[in-house]
Amino acid sequence: MKTSKIIFISLLGAIALLILTIVVDIKVKGKPNNYSDADFKINKQMVASYKVLCLNGSRNITVVHSDSSFVEVRYRKDSIVPKINYTIKGDTLIVSDFEKSVHRYESIRIYTTDSLKSIQMNNSDASIMRFGFGRLSLNLDKSSVWMDADKGDKNSLPMLDVVAKNHSVFNTGDFKVDSFGIVLQNSRANVRISTKKISGSLADSSRIDARQPEDISLKKDGTSRINVNDY
Repeated sequence: MKTSKIIFISLLGAIALLILTIVVDIKVKGKPNNYSDADFKINKQMVASYKVLCLNGSRNITVVHSDSSFVEVRYRKDSIVPKINYTIKGDTLIVSDFEKSVHRYESIRIYTTDSLKSIQMNNSDASIMRFGFGRLSLNLDKSSVWMDADKGDKNSLPMLDVVAKNHSVFNTGDFKVDSFGIVLQNSRANVRISTKKISGSLADSSRIDARQPEDISLKKDGTSRINVNDY
């Protein structure tokens, strides 16, 4: 038999073996996304009231406005309760190292009261939902945020300030903010908020897509881009 034919047959055999292995693995373990709410448990831990939330190296985080402050972790019933590295220092709640690669099926909900004034994020991802805060400031470093109100939630923010740098991303749904300030440095934002005023600056290849406000005062360098739409 020719050498090329032997190589071709061997290659087909290897591919067939790989496909068989994948099929068997799926039958044994099941698809990773085949889980329903009934397959999960929730562990709730009360925390003291705080003004600042710091997220360091953490993913699958949702911040929710509430009447009380607590941390809630959602995890599979067939696994142990995952450890959450969090601590309170003064008026600051710090959550660290809740990495997606380790906590593939787990997620954290952080419930906070009106006392929250600032969220600081480093190499983290988070969603901010159902808010009733006064003035709120976000500081993002290599991080991303999705911010939106729950359906039917008519709450608005009097003032929202965002500073984003080092390839950070800030996106929002449609809700109301009286005054919106943003500073982007090598980062981007897509904001669909309804606001009376937008102010701030863009630098180092940053970009913002925003809805037309009543008053706008944005500065940019030659590498950055501002898009204002009527949607």
